[in-house]
Amino acid sequence: MNLSHIEFPGDTRPAVRAALVREAASRRRTPWWRRPAALTFAGIALAGSTAAVAYVAFAPVEDKRDIRCYYRADLTSTYPLGNGSGATVGPYLSSGAMDEDFDMANPGTDPQAGKKQIEDPVALCSFNWDQGLMNPGGATDDLIPPGFEGPGARPPQDLESGVTDAQGNPATAMPNNFGPGHYVPELTACVVDNAVAIIPGPHSVCAELGIPTLDAGS
Repeated sequence: MNLSHIEFPGDTRPAVRAALVREAASRRRTPWWRRPAALTFAGIALAGSTAAVAYVAFAPVEDKRDIRCYYRADLTSTYPLGNGSGATVGPYLSSGAMDEDFDMANPGTDPQAGKKQIEDPVALCSFNWDQGLMNPGGATDDLIPPGFEGPGARPPQDLESGVTDAQGNPATAMPNNFGPGHYVPELTACVVDNAVAIIPGPHSVCAELGIPTLDAGS
């Protein structure tokens, strides 16, 4: 976010500008204790507003073991899984990478134990999009540009696996098209609940959702 795009109260910016022009045009330096209080207070208000926006605009995340890949620029919606079960999924897919050197026999109490810190969260979620994992039940079909051709659906692989449903009938395997070649939208790293949230949309999407952009230096 450019600070030049920050919106201040309608009368603040003109008031500060006019006061600064008057101050610069003055031929005689006025002692600080005799300067108009309005200039001082307006300057403080302007500086305070800028600092507040800068604080909200960016936020660091120290623990990057669990990355949230959001299906849409929506922090709360749920989506049908699309396999006929009636199940739903939350607004994001939790992603990470296991540390091969971790002792799985002693996981401790940390829910993220055994996961590595992710250096490039956007790349991780881009991989999920490319593999077709980010479109449960067609939830993101409208994000795919017209004319884009992804991989075709593969036929069911386990119709003869012997798996049955609750009534003892052969379970119907859903065709799938998981694999490389799916549409990957523009993704932006934001911060939600002190976690990295990769959301489809331009850089402005974080501010539009009222959440900070991930501080690139964190």
